[in-house]
Amino acid sequence: MTSRPATIRHDTEVPGIGSVVMHVTTLEHGHVRYTVRGPHVRGTFVVIPEALRNGTVLPSTVKVQFGDDADPADDDGAFWNTHRPDEPVMHNVRLHGWTEGIDPDNPPSGYYLGRYATSLRDNGMRRELTFGVRRRTEALIRVLVRHWSALPHRHELILAAARRKAANLAKHEAEEAAALEAQIAKLQSARKKEQARLNAVLGVLRRRPLPIRPADPAPVKVPIVDNASESMGVLTVREVTVNEVVPGTVVYEVSGARVEGRFTVGRDRSQPRPVPEGLRVAYGHMASDSPFAIRQEREPEINGVRIGGYWNWDHRSSDAVTPTTPARLPASAYSGVRAGMSASSATERRASAVLRALALRYLARRDAAGLQLAAAQGQAPHLLRKCREQLHELRIERRDLQSQASRHRAREEQYRALIG
Repeated sequence: MTSRPATIRHDTEVPGIGSVVMHVTTLEHGHVRYTVRGPHVRGTFVVIPEALRNGTVLPSTVKVQFGDDADPADDDGAFWNTHRPDEPVMHNVRLHGWTEGIDPDNPPSGYYLGRYATSLRDNGMRRELTFGVRRRTEALIRVLVRHWSALPHRHELILAAARRKAANLAKHEAEEAAALEAQIAKLQSARKKEQARLNAVLGVLRRRPLPIRPADPAPVKVPIVDNASESMGVLTVREVTVNEVVPGTVVYEVSGARVEGRFTVGRDRSQPRPVPEGLRVAYGHMASDSPFAIRQEREPEINGVRIGGYWNWDHRSSDAVTPTTPARLPASAYSGVRAGMSASSATERRASAVLRALALRYLARRDAAGLQLAAAQGQAPHLLRKCREQLHELRIERRDLQSQASRHRAREEQYRALIG
C-alpha cells in the first residue's frame, strides 16, 4: 500500500483535555499517523493494525505507538530504549513506547495502557506515568481509535498490515503444523505398537491351556550355595500349591539350613507384556493376585529373622539365574534389631541362595510353559482393558493434534494468499 500524501484535519473534543486538533495521514503498511495539538498535549501517535502470531489472519486489534517513525520489529530492542521523533507530551510528560491489543470497535474505558506505556528520560531511565497523565492519555487514545475505526479505507489498512507480516506468519504457521505432524507420526507409531500388543493379548486368550502338574507334597532335598559356590546346607522343599490363587505360581514350603517358611515363585507380572517372561519370587504365601503386594502370609524366618518382600528378575536386563548368580538379592527384615531395614549381610547371603535355588527349581519344571501361559491368561483381561483404554486415549489425542495441524495449515494458506 503506497503512502497517501493527503493529510486530513479533524477537530474533536476529548474528555479531560478539551478541544483537540488532529492531522490524520495514512502511511505505508496500514499505519495511520495522528499529529495532535490541544490543551496540554502535543505530538504524534501512530495507529497500527496488529498482525500477530496465533492471532486472526486479518488483524482485529490495533496498537497505538507514541511518536513517529516505523513500528518496532519483533526483536528490535532499540525502539524500547530510544526516543521516537515527535513523541507526545501530555502535561509536560513525554510519552514513550506503545499500548497494544485494543479492539477498535470497542476500545476499553480505562486502565489499559499496559507496561509498555512509560516515560523515557534523556538519561535512558524510565519512569511510570502518573495517574492523571495515564487517564488523559487513555481518553485521547480512545478518541483516536474510534476515529480510525470509522475511516472509509479501514479494510485497506488491515490488508496492508496483514500483507507486511504475511511471509513471516506463514512460516510460523508452517513450523507449528510441522511440529504437530511430527507428534502425530509418533502417536501413530505408538498406536501401532499398542494395537500389536492388544492382538498379542487376544492371541493369549485364544490359546488352549497347557497341562499343569498338581502340587507334589513329597519333600525334596535341595542343596544351596553362596555366590562363591560355598555350601550353605541342604533345604527340604515341598510343594504346597500350584497355579491356585495367583495364576502360574508355585508355593514352596522350605525348612532346614536355618530357613523356615514359605516362598511363592511365579512369573513377573509387573511388566505389561502379553506373556510374562521374568520371574517374581516372594517371601511368604501370596494370598492375593496383586503383583504389587509386599507383605504375605507365612513369611519365612532366615537366621531367626522374619524376612519379607520379593525379588523380580528380568531376563532382558539381569544376569542369568544360576546357583551362584545373581550374587545379592533383596531381603527386608521384619523382626529383630534391623526390623524395617535390609537384612544383615549374612541373612541376605543365605536368603539369596534360597531364592536362586527355588527359581531354578521353578524354571526346571516340565510344565514351566503351562505355568507361563496360565500367568499370561490370568493377567490378560487386565491387559486387554489397559490396551483398549490406551488406544482410546491415543485416538483422542491424535484427533486433537490433527485438528490443530489442519488449522495451522489452513492459516498458512491464507497468509500465502495474502503474499500473492
